[in-house]
Amino acid sequence: MKLKLYACLVVAGALVAATQAMAAPMFTPFLSVDVNGYNAGGGQAVGPTQAGFQGWEAAEGLFLDPLIDWGNSGAAGLTKVFATSEGNVTANMIGIVPNSFRGARHRGVGASTAPSIAVETDFVFAQRGVDGFGQHHIKLTLSGLMPGQLYEFTGYTREQFNGSLPPAGSFQRWTDRSTLGGLDGPGAYMDANFGAGSLYQPAPGGVNNPIPSLNGDGPLSRQPTSGPDSTDPYAYAHTFRVAADGAGTLELYTWADPDSFSGTQTATLLNGFELGVAPEPTSFAMFVLGILGVAFAGRRRLS
Repeated sequence: MKLKLYACLVVAGALVAATQAMAAPMFTPFLSVDVNGYNAGGGQAVGPTQAGFQGWEAAEGLFLDPLIDWGNSGAAGLTKVFATSEGNVTANMIGIVPNSFRGARHRGVGASTAPSIAVETDFVFAQRGVDGFGQHHIKLTLSGLMPGQLYEFTGYTREQFNGSLPPAGSFQRWTDRSTLGGLDGPGAYMDANFGAGSLYQPAPGGVNNPIPSLNGDGPLSRQPTSGPDSTDPYAYAHTFRVAADGAGTLELYTWADPDSFSGTQTATLLNGFELGVAPEPTSFAMFVLGILGVAFAGRRRLS
């Protein structure tokens, strides 16, 4: 009887471990990018790149090199090719900003009480131009990937300077083209489903946000954007899984999903991102079977 109970406990432990492993980010990124945003027109200098990341310079300035000038990048956005262990990955980021502008900032060391890490000190943003949300967003396209492959993506969006805490905090959410039914971005989704130029009004909990989020994430899983966090510098990162399309491309969108109109809720931010191959579901099954095998082998030795 004791042996049977022992075996059951081991099985239960294995299943719990597997479940926890599936819920927590386990991937090893093959691409880590630190967006080095800075206001060159305002006298800021480009900041350092996070250790282990590749830098992507993105300035806001006056007629700068079009390869780095986020503020004047227009409909083409900025493009850079990154060398990785999975081959070259081409990244393009576009700021969609009806009636407003794209900007970039470098807050520098000491801009917040949070531990200073380079990926959080600078960013690009897409500003909203009116008191409403849904049209302005950032589109990130990653190509050169394996068609149909499931990837795990982490997006970093942190504004160290303008701190605003719940219940009137700043948040962002993520989606992809597939989740939007093939429509190109939150703005296109709002236009198609609610009328041309439609906006939604923020409310506590984000209940008035009709744009479908990736993986069905609810309001509580929105990624916070601002406010000091002295214990976890990555508290403002959001990780999710998404499959590349038939061309080996990911089309991802991030947009503001605030509780009110104040603070950094006026803008959608991007500090950087990481990409890895998501563990296959079969690997978790093999993990469970392996532990079960060890458990029952031990049971036979004890009987």
